[in-house]
Amino acid sequence: MNKKNILNRIKKIITDNNLSNSEFAEKIGIPKSSVTHLLSERNKASLDVIIKISETFDDISTDYLIFGYESDKELTSEPLNNLFDDLDKETSKDSVKDSNNTIKSIILIYENNKFEQIDKIRD
Repeated sequence: MNKKNILNRIKKIITDNNLSNSEFAEKIGIPKSSVTHLLSERNKASLDVIIKISETFDDISTDYLIFGYESDKELTSEPLNNLFDDLDKETSKDSVKDSNNTIKSIILIYENNKFEQIDKIRD
């Protein structure tokens, strides 16, 4: 997650919808000064602002704003299978009392409250 990319996506939403900064602020229900501070990089986009944008613009998801994912199609379990290995590597013996603790599964919860459980494939 890159905060600069989030800001660029927000700027793109404003431009694509032909909105002024004031109109954008009014549309998502935040003070105009918050948009000014956000766009001038004085403040970072809060989760509240990201959620308000996603709720206001039907075609914009929080996944797009935060990670740049255009659709749920980009969230497939195949690339996530490698995530188990990466997460297991990051866990050091110092941080886990029992060295047999490895990741068993990951649960993804989507905006529409659907979820997907991805189980680690045993070797």
